[in-house]
Amino acid sequence: MAELSPHGPNRDHRTEAPMAAPQHFAATRGEVVSLPARASTQEQGHVLEAVEQAVGIVMALGRLRADQARAVLEEVSQRAHITLRRIAELLTDWVSSGELNLGIRIALEESIRHQARLARSAGPVAE
Repeated sequence: MAELSPHGPNRDHRTEAPMAAPQHFAATRGEVVSLPARASTQEQGHVLEAVEQAVGIVMALGRLRADQARAVLEEVSQRAHITLRRIAELLTDWVSSGELNLGIRIALEESIRHQARLARSAGPVAE
């Protein structure tokens, strides 16, 4: 698989210190989002929007279905010990800046490859 980059060849990327243990869980429509009690409905909407955008980014990068892209984001979040919300923000920022932490980039590439292998071994999806 070619190296992931929304803006061409690999460059030196800023490193970013991992955040504290996850406190937020992003969700799809119909699922509950666990945010601090002080989080407003507007903040929750931004979380959902960022995660949905990140799912779309991963779908395009890996040519994956939405459920596979969500699994990629969850795996990257767990491996990096960064909340799903923050991973989503980093990926959406990556699209415009071209910069992504190398550790997150590697975890993203490996997880996309893993999901692609799972999809191939499962065979074609009946529609």
